[in-house]
Amino acid sequence: MLIACDDIRFPRDPEKTLETVLADGEMTVAFADNPPWVTFHGKEPPQGIEVDLVRAFADELDVAIDWKRHGAFSALEGLERGDIDLAIGGFDRKDVTPVAGAAPSFVYFKEVFAVGARPATAGSDELEERKVYVPQDLPLTKIVENKGGIPVEAWSDAVDYAAGPRWLLETKGLRPTEIELHRAEHVMAVRQGESAWLMRLERFLRRETKDIEARLREIVQ
Repeated sequence: MLIACDDIRFPRDPEKTLETVLADGEMTVAFADNPPWVTFHGKEPPQGIEVDLVRAFADELDVAIDWKRHGAFSALEGLERGDIDLAIGGFDRKDVTPVAGAAPSFVYFKEVFAVGARPATAGSDELEERKVYVPQDLPLTKIVENKGGIPVEAWSDAVDYAAGPRWLLETKGLRPTEIELHRAEHVMAVRQGESAWLMRLERFLRRETKDIEARLREIVQ
């Protein structure tokens, strides 16, 4: 009876990911470039918010990290093959769940993308026929167009509005408007079914990600 209860109560790893990582003293981490979450320059080790988190997680486990650079989809696919223990890249939960063999962590940060305005901008925050600066690395152009705005690729004195994460708009001195463009639910990803490994990761993330917005602000200041 006790053995049967243990099987129900405690999370298990069918593929023994947590057990293997601890025994080998190393975890294999796939990363996809996606600043500021993951940034890669040439042959240097990756940097970024999630990279720092993974390094702290490895220190807690007392294991080394074998970094593997991949595209976003390839990093997630590697989880199913068993080549990868953990995948990072500023993933949105909705991008992980459709990938067979990949399981998202809990959502450790909810990022709101909105439109910000220069503080002196008066009048309505409606975007109809107004120019909106949209950074090229953000897929917000179509959303801005659908809300009546005119996306532009350069920030200049002739432009009073900008699209981006709300935390960044505020850091840059812009006034966040009520125009919301997108919400991203940030997660990390592990191999599907590896419950003990996922629980260990999530226990770490719940403790260490309460100040994510403050960390993001520090990067751009």
